[in-house]
Amino acid sequence: MTGFAALDPLLPETVDPGAGERLTASLPDGREVEGVLYRARYEGWASLWHSRRTWELAPLDAGLGGEAMSALLGALRQRLARESPGPDSACTVTWPSLDTGVVPALLRHGLTPSAVLAVRERAPVPEVRAGGVDVRAATEADAEDLAGLWLDELRYATLVGPAVERPDAARRLLAELRRTLARGEPVWLAEAEGVPVGLAVCAWPAPAPDRIANGLWARVGTVSVAPEARGTGVGRTLMATAHRELLARGAHGTYLFYSPHNALSSVFWHRQGYRPLWTIWEVRPASALS
Repeated sequence: MTGFAALDPLLPETVDPGAGERLTASLPDGREVEGVLYRARYEGWASLWHSRRTWELAPLDAGLGGEAMSALLGALRQRLARESPGPDSACTVTWPSLDTGVVPALLRHGLTPSAVLAVRERAPVPEVRAGGVDVRAATEADAEDLAGLWLDELRYATLVGPAVERPDAARRLLAELRRTLARGEPVWLAEAEGVPVGLAVCAWPAPAPDRIANGLWARVGTVSVAPEARGTGVGRTLMATAHRELLARGAHGTYLFYSPHNALSSVFWHRQGYRPLWTIWEVRPASALS
């Protein structure tokens, strides 16, 4: 069995697939491949970023190749035939971005890239400051202004990624911001002449999540720039502040999720020094798996 680290040095050797249903498939040469199928139900805050019912397939062998991936996806399709996924559903496979050998199989079964986990290793942070823009740490008094900026980002993300604007989205975003600020997590606010024009919601360095090699990694959660201020350097100014502060706290690097279909963020994050590590492949609804 091949470890993931052979595909990319920032990948862990193995990834715990978690509790779930064992899924197996046989290949023409008699070999058997395995995966773990987890049925997730997303409610509340999490439902803004996922379909409510999601079948998440985790193949167990990093070196399985396209034929084996196709066989597992065929077994998943047969497994779903016994379910009634409904319209608010999805199937996902998270796979190392550099392993392009499985891409034809994923596409053939109807999955497309929906999100990318990207990483930026510790590196010098350039001095950047947009004219007339000041960045400061946000406080609980800023929560409503921040929630408005986050709602703008969510609405854009629904057009170019996996986000879903639920009827109670504004309330849930405001509640999450207040929880984040109360926990003392870093949130930065960019202002132009006192007017809020951008935010960056992050998380202080912590032990690496199970999909990144060991070390302390900080997370960049949501970065949003007001539509009228985009293209003026607000985002770069925000991230220069965030990267300096997060690295000063001992982060080995930072990671985030972005949609490869987002023409703004996909270019922006690569210019900020991020590179793809894992790609989340998805088909919606789950019944569309072919």
